[in-house]
Amino acid sequence: MSLVRRTVRGRGFCLFFLAVVLAWPPPVSSQAADVYSPKLPAGITTIEAAREDLARLLEKRSETMRIFYDGIPAPLVGSPGIRTKFFQSYPQTKELLVNDTFFTIDTYGVKVLHDRIDLPVRPLYYEDLPGFNITVQNGAVAVSPQIELRFGRAAMAEAQRVADDLFFIQQNIVTLQKENEAAFQEKAAQYRTLKTKPAMSEEQRRLVVQAESLNDRKEYAKAIDAFQKAIDVDPVSYPPAYFDLALLSAQMQRFKPALAYMKKYLLLVPDAKDARAAQDKIYDWELK
Repeated sequence: MSLVRRTVRGRGFCLFFLAVVLAWPPPVSSQAADVYSPKLPAGITTIEAAREDLARLLEKRSETMRIFYDGIPAPLVGSPGIRTKFFQSYPQTKELLVNDTFFTIDTYGVKVLHDRIDLPVRPLYYEDLPGFNITVQNGAVAVSPQIELRFGRAAMAEAQRVADDLFFIQQNIVTLQKENEAAFQEKAAQYRTLKTKPAMSEEQRRLVVQAESLNDRKEYAKAIDAFQKAIDVDPVSYPPAYFDLALLSAQMQRFKPALAYMKKYLLLVPDAKDARAAQDKIYDWELK
């Protein structure tokens, strides 16, 4: 056989093989197949029930869960003393892995609170859930653009249940917030008509004093929790609690709740001596 004929036959085989490869249907991505989109969880009908289920899954968890932070500055790059102080503040954490753009923490026993999951470094606030596409992939629950809760493939069912609970909160929190705002506006209107304003109870005073002490110690998240408990006792008997809550929220770069708290303050005492300053804060935070 001549060299020319062998070359032609070789080229013909290559062209045939290429045509078969191009015509073959592309493989389905295994990654796409592993993605789980949450659904409304069975047996959960209220946000409180969803929080209780999250607490069952997260607070008493004995196995390590890895929390992945992407694009959040790691607070522990520096001296060993900083790392030691961090692990003392979060005793449920075991190990920290730091990269140039992300870091992960191994942890267990995460607290589930009324307004957030108290993750180390960056809490997950429920009000930040609307608008984000919660997903589960390979046992990792994406809960924000910067945070994943990584359970691992062995705990896939657990990860999916956490995603379902968060999905329920996400779907219902906006409605709940609107209902709470309407109820507060009604209470504020009644409060403004009272000639004699209600006095603080001793329990509420205790919580306010503790909140102010925590604020002085720059424990802002704990101060917010204490003020929240104070207004849970009576939502209208101490209007300055909303002013302080607004400032504390802004201190933590949480401007949406800061706006909501300051507006509640002005609803209660629109003629307060610092009403002008309060309204100016609202204008500033709206920009941020």
